[in-house]
Amino acid sequence: MKEELALEDIEAKYLAIVSEFAIEMLSINKVESILWHLAHNVVSELGFEDVVVYLLDEERQVLCQKASFGNKNPHRYQILHPIEIKVGEGVVGKAAETRTPVLIADTRQYAEYIIDDEYRLSELAVPMIVDGKVIGVIDSEHHQQGFFNHQHEKTLFAIASIAAIKIGKNQTLNKLQHTIEELEYSSKIQDTLFEIAELIFETDSLKEFYKRLHGCIARLTFAKNFYIALMTDEGTTLTLPYCVDEQDDVEEDEVIPLDADRPSITGYVLNSNKPLLIFEEEMAEKIADKQMYIRGSLPKAWLGVPFGDNDFKGIVVVQSYSESFVFQEKDKQLLTFVAKHIRNAIERMNAKSELEFLALHDPLTLLPNRILFADRVEHALDNVKRVPETGLAILFLDLDRFKQVNDCFGHHIGDQLLQQIALLIEACLKPCDTLCRLGGDEFAILIETGSGSEEVVKVAEKIIEQVRKPLTIDGSQIRTSTSIGCSFYHGEDISAKTLLIQADEAMYQAKLLGRDQVFYYEPAESDTSTSTYKIEREFLSAIENHEFYLEFQPIIQLSSGAITAAEGLVRWGHPEQGKIAPNTFIPELIKSGYMHKLDIYVAQKALDFIFMWRNLLAKPFRLNINISGAGFNSPNLMDVFNKQFEKDPLILQHLCLEITEQTIVSNVNDTKLTIDSLRKMGIQIALDDFGTGYSSLSYLHQFTFDSLKIDRAFISDLDDEKDNRIILDTIINLARSLDIKTVAEGIETLEQYQYLKTMDCACGQGFYMSRPIGMENLITLLEEGIQF
Repeated sequence: MKEELALEDIEAKYLAIVSEFAIEMLSINKVESILWHLAHNVVSELGFEDVVVYLLDEERQVLCQKASFGNKNPHRYQILHPIEIKVGEGVVGKAAETRTPVLIADTRQYAEYIIDDEYRLSELAVPMIVDGKVIGVIDSEHHQQGFFNHQHEKTLFAIASIAAIKIGKNQTLNKLQHTIEELEYSSKIQDTLFEIAELIFETDSLKEFYKRLHGCIARLTFAKNFYIALMTDEGTTLTLPYCVDEQDDVEEDEVIPLDADRPSITGYVLNSNKPLLIFEEEMAEKIADKQMYIRGSLPKAWLGVPFGDNDFKGIVVVQSYSESFVFQEKDKQLLTFVAKHIRNAIERMNAKSELEFLALHDPLTLLPNRILFADRVEHALDNVKRVPETGLAILFLDLDRFKQVNDCFGHHIGDQLLQQIALLIEACLKPCDTLCRLGGDEFAILIETGSGSEEVVKVAEKIIEQVRKPLTIDGSQIRTSTSIGCSFYHGEDISAKTLLIQADEAMYQAKLLGRDQVFYYEPAESDTSTSTYKIEREFLSAIENHEFYLEFQPIIQLSSGAITAAEGLVRWGHPEQGKIAPNTFIPELIKSGYMHKLDIYVAQKALDFIFMWRNLLAKPFRLNINISGAGFNSPNLMDVFNKQFEKDPLILQHLCLEITEQTIVSNVNDTKLTIDSLRKMGIQIALDDFGTGYSSLSYLHQFTFDSLKIDRAFISDLDDEKDNRIILDTIINLARSLDIKTVAEGIETLEQYQYLKTMDCACGQGFYMSRPIGMENLITLLEEGIQF
């Protein structure tokens, strides 16, 4: 009876221990705390000599000692000589393998018994199981043979089950939390990468771009000390376009020579082309061994990741001078991943800067173009209006007989002549003066002066004298001269546009008077009868008599050589003077305000052609015609297309209107509405002479163009100018990304044709394929399906 009562007391005691453990588990959350509490405060109360709690390393399939009580636990949270046991080995491994308790009454009879700290005679191992999976084992040994009984086994199994459930939930929670952190970090990286990609559209300068790029990196890692370095001069120097440093002052855009024998730490990484995470002690060793040197203060930690290749190579670097933050391998992996995107962003930003420069500069001479010049004249005029004692002058220059130079020596010599003339003129000017190339062989100069005009007269005469001197280009001696027109502002109420027109008119007068001279604009001279008025007078009768006609230059699909379009070029067959060149009469019609009438005439001629040959024309074939800025937004021209749309809308699906960037700039809002209306009728729109005017990227995004016609200036220099190839490649890639077809103008050689084809330029036109031809010849080419 006493034995039964004693047994009941033991069961009650064990039940109380289990119940109390279950309650205590509600307030303990860390796995480590659960295991040590299990060993110190629970199993020890069962009267066991020792206990060791194992957790399973699933990947390696070994059981690792994580908590203990007894001889294995000399101090509170210390395990003496911890060991690992493979699943299936010994009593502990067998319990894990079979997922059932293993009770050994006499270890001497158990061949697989593993001695840990000392030999004991009995052992009890109970697995901890969650959802059918073993996560660990509770193991206890005793010096007494047959010490453990089934009550011990039952109680320890209950404790193991409670602990397993708690540990399993905790591990699940930790995994979930880790997953959430990884997702948040991944999202943060993606947001940062997207922001880096957007920087090229949101920043106006490289300086602002690098500053915001620094901010992006700082959101991912410690970046109080940050710099970007780029290799320059074919890998012989480094430049630092951006650097922020707590310790040292670094000159902006500083150029650093690269020493291959003893490079800087930046050069060291660029030479190895591998990311480097290095700390103060190792840096000091490499410096002592003369493997590298460090400019400025020695950081506690330095992390640099190279990017790019031989054509474009750089490095992004973060460093820390504080022991409170040192970089880790994770930072290295992160920066390595981000560096690829930094490289792309910098390349695109550089390309954007080149395009923006191109938008406001002439690609041949690198001088400001017409749009930038007009803007500077506007600003200068605003300034002088506020200061009455100052003035300004506008000079328009045109090279005399430049066409003969091109015809006799070729366009490449003509281009070199323009470049040398630009340098000659610049040498005659002050740094504050503005020289621009208007296009062709025309230049313009803005000079801000005092109240007198003597300074301008001296400059003009000096230019006349310098340009008159013979030049030697590629072994050929070339003589030319220039006609200069000059207009002044000295306080009168006049606009910048009027000043420009006056200078242009004065230049025209200089040519009429025999060239190689300066003509100063005088209002009284404006009534003089010139050929301008004769052209104006004869234009209206020429329209009535149908003296204007179209010639056609085929536009070729470069990949196949097939004719996919043609540009209709207006010609004037004068009854007395014969064929008058467009560059003679079109400028005069623009000045006189009659250009829109010619636009309407040409548009009707184009529609007549399409109607006549509609059954021959393939569906994708387009006839391109040029429309002036004045004509494009003219209600009268729109009436022509509206009437055609009502009568036969299919005709318009073969028409494409070419407009210049000048047309867009002159009236942005009206142009946008006109483009939208025309495209709704099936008419395509092409942006002509891209690169010679105000080629703002925002216009390419703001307006819907079907094709982009690349100015011949980029094509003619393909053979010799590497920069032109880079810019051309950028333009083609930009157009492709906006789903705009590219058409190269002025293809004159097989090499140009083949190079443009390899660059995936869609179409091209030029003398290499065909000069402008008559309607009959074009029809023959289309009927026979000729391919170039």
